[in-house]
Amino acid sequence: MIKVNHRDTPLVQAIYSSRNTFAYLFILWALIAFQLISCSPGLPEDVLAEYEKLPASMDYNLHVKPVLSDKCFACHGPDKAKQKAGLRLDFQSSAYEELSESPGKVAIKPGSLNGSELFHRIISSDPEYRMPSYKSHLTLSPKEKAILIKWIEQGAAYKPHWAFVKPQKLKSPEVSNNKWPINAIDNFILSKLENEDMKPADQADKELLLRRVSLDLTGLN
Repeated sequence: MIKVNHRDTPLVQAIYSSRNTFAYLFILWALIAFQLISCSPGLPEDVLAEYEKLPASMDYNLHVKPVLSDKCFACHGPDKAKQKAGLRLDFQSSAYEELSESPGKVAIKPGSLNGSELFHRIISSDPEYRMPSYKSHLTLSPKEKAILIKWIEQGAAYKPHWAFVKPQKLKSPEVSNNKWPINAIDNFILSKLENEDMKPADQADKELLLRRVSLDLTGLN
């Protein structure tokens, strides 16, 4: 929401200087309307619930690309024979440019939900307008919608394939169960499990571990 310094706006100065009741009410209504227009669009309750559970930052390769690949690339991916509306979501340039079938609109406007046609399509309740199309027999879960929405809000940054991204040393994530991790790698595993509301299985007893090792070594597993 845009913050307004109420004392400095011409409209409010007019309110203080005006003794006309009608003018006062009209200007007050204009202020309220301006504030409402400047707000980000509301999210459905199920999407909002998942949105609040998401990590602070959305990573394209880790969070976003799996959603686009599973639910969007079938109609808006690299296969030209199956592309719809001339839109490719696997390329940043195509996702950001004006839609050929909807002049003046873009699929993704970085940082703007209202300006992103993708946002309006995925939260729509109209089956003829909503994406993915019902004809594709694909649907986005509330969590998948929340991921795309938060990604757009944060700038909708694309990244090359993870194999071409220079590795960076990451700080081990904080976890609730501090007794379970034995090393730093365990923190990443447990963090992912906790984000999915899952718990690690209990450690197997020694007899079972020996049996597994024996079967692995003999190739009978």
